[in-house]
Amino acid sequence: MAKKNGFVLTGSVQEKNGKLYLVYPHYDPIKQVAKPKWKSMGLYEGEKKAVIEKKKRELLRELEAEETRLREGYDNPENYPLLEFLTDWLEGVHRHKIQETTLQGYRIKINGKIKAYFGSEVTLDDCKPKLIHGFYESLRAEGVSERTVIHYHNLLHAAFEYAVRQEIFYVNPMNRVERPQAKKFVGEFYSPEELQTLLALTEDESIYIPIVLAAFYGLRRSEALGLSWDHIDFERKEIHICQKVMEIKQKGKTRLVISDEMKTEGSRRTLPLIPDVEEILLRHKKKQEGYQKQFRRGYSVKYLDMVCVDQMGNLLRPNYVTTRFPEVLKKYGLRPIRFHDLRHTCASLLVAKNINMKIIQVWLGHSNMSTTADIYSHLDANAKSEAGRAIESVLSINTESED
Repeated sequence: MAKKNGFVLTGSVQEKNGKLYLVYPHYDPIKQVAKPKWKSMGLYEGEKKAVIEKKKRELLRELEAEETRLREGYDNPENYPLLEFLTDWLEGVHRHKIQETTLQGYRIKINGKIKAYFGSEVTLDDCKPKLIHGFYESLRAEGVSERTVIHYHNLLHAAFEYAVRQEIFYVNPMNRVERPQAKKFVGEFYSPEELQTLLALTEDESIYIPIVLAAFYGLRRSEALGLSWDHIDFERKEIHICQKVMEIKQKGKTRLVISDEMKTEGSRRTLPLIPDVEEILLRHKKKQEGYQKQFRRGYSVKYLDMVCVDQMGNLLRPNYVTTRFPEVLKKYGLRPIRFHDLRHTCASLLVAKNINMKIIQVWLGHSNMSTTADIYSHLDANAKSEAGRAIESVLSINTESED
């Protein structure tokens, strides 16, 4: 069937596992090339030829209209549905620039709240500041934190910036959208006495080692769980933080992934093996070896090199640590804080000892010192007072009259 633009979609019928599919060249608007795509015909091998041909013609007519719109209309924001654009951008371009956990988070945002608010009819041309602000207000009405609203803002800004580079937009409409402002977060932290009590009471808990690593080194949950025995040098007294554990959802199932893609380049660091921690780790290693002998074939051999495993050798899950930690605190009557607040506790102890902020940055694995200073400057009050008194002692004017 001839088209005004001269484009006619062609395809062939292919069989796979007894079912028939129409294979046709599908246009990718991001890469601007056509690639084969399989579409089920709802027919099975052995069907009459006339039935197959009729179904083929029907599908080609439907697909021709869609492909024509893809080939000719997507340079016009009026014709490009927002959801399709975001999916094309994420899966075709941006996925190769971000970590798997971030990719998963973007997919959830696009197919979740963005899809629920904008629907399938809203186009790029409809994305005016008023509409975007309305989306933010809907998120706030649902109780979403301002920091999460910022994440949505950043996602849309990055996607639309790509649209500018592709000459779909002349100007990024997000430049006229007020960027959400999150309140400065101040984490909770334990006093030295509270931390000592926590460490003393939880020695037999399954999450004891992650607690120790977070308290002494300020490790993030994923970093603590990612520690392997190979990354602990007992001879040189060093501990290497260079991998993490993530939970990834794929096709409705959750799986554990050990990744060497750290949050930032600064997250990859080598720290001294503190004697108390060395002793704890060696005791833990001995326990692991005992459990392996005790449970024999029942003991998992998949994570033999990992430090944070349970009695059966299974790697501790990040979500398990998060949910188990408050249960442990309640069990021992300790003040409730988040597991991540052990990281803040570590930082607060370092600040209290007047440790240089640059050293704290390296210890915590921040990418730059401004991040460290922004989060923990409020803890530096005592150090600042000491500095003030030191300056006063040097610059004080002797007002006593001379004899």
